[in-house]
Amino acid sequence: MGATKHEIYRKDVVKIAELLKAIAHPARLKAVLLIANSTDEDLTAKDIQKEIPLSQSTIAQHLKQLRDSGLVETQLRTIDKVNHLCYRINLQALNQIKKLIELLIKKSTIKQDDNVETLRNFYSKLQAITNWNQSFES
Repeated sequence: MGATKHEIYRKDVVKIAELLKAIAHPARLKAVLLIANSTDEDLTAKDIQKEIPLSQSTIAQHLKQLRDSGLVETQLRTIDKVNHLCYRINLQALNQIKKLIELLIKKSTIKQDDNVETLRNFYSKLQAITNWNQSFES
């Protein structure tokens, strides 16, 4: 049997790959954007399900993968006398993705075209999210 990824690659490389894998599905990416854009309150799975037309069990699986990767954090909250698992972005994980994108932009020799502009637009949205999330740092 061959070597595992943990034996071949540094821990930080494996971690960033896991973060990227976590957002590599449209439903999970949309969930991350919903969670990040919810600046006034944490979101519950029910709130997220209202915006993503998938079954409750599918949403739960996607949220578990985001949580397991470390991209989102959870906290048990009581809302109207009912306990809910609430989600928020993990700023440190988001900053790791941001640093990777910064490195790619800096090191890239891609000529200026629509793809570079798309990457820059994504980066500027990521920058806005990470700046907002500073208010949640402990």
